Amino acid sequence: MDFFEVVIRNKRFREFQPDQLLTSGQINQLLACAQLAPSLSDIQNFTYIIVSDPTLKTQVAEKTKGFDWIKNASVIFAVVVVTEEESDDVNIIDAIVSSSQLMMAATATNLGTNFIVDFDQESVGELLAVTDPRLSVIGLIPVGTNLDKGSQGYKRTLAELSNHNQLGEPFQFD
Repeated sequence: MDFFEVVIRNKRFREFQPDQLLTSGQINQLLACAQLAPSLSDIQNFTYIIVSDPTLKTQVAEKTKGFDWIKNASVIFAVVVVTEEESDDVNIIDAIVSSSQLMMAATATNLGTNFIVDFDQESVGELLAVTDPRLSVIGLIPVGTNLDKGSQGYKRTLAELSNHNQLGEPFQFD
């Protein structure tokens, strides 16, 4: 599938086929794509915790705010970032760019994803043994075989999204 098809097919999925496992090869492929993401800091000050244990997935899901369905994903990638230093924002941006590439790679291999940020970070950190106070779990990416059609959510028009040379000046499309 070409890049533009991946972008068009990339959606938020909320229903995953339970008990569908990813192989270590599939996980390796997704992480390799995440690893290759551009990095502002060139140090990739983040890591992923791959949550595949069914009991742990359920415990993580219980710490979200209304996203208990993530327990059915094959895996949940927890995005862990160094957040107690001057470059916090850079580290978070790097992790999000990397996470986006992981999600696009999942789409390219016909897997569904989502990006969850509404959860109890401290409790999830405890569940995943993130005990260093300099680290924070900033996102959860459930990945699996999707059962729903997915949603792209609301998207502004290109005219609303773009400006030309300065804010408030519309870009003129051909």
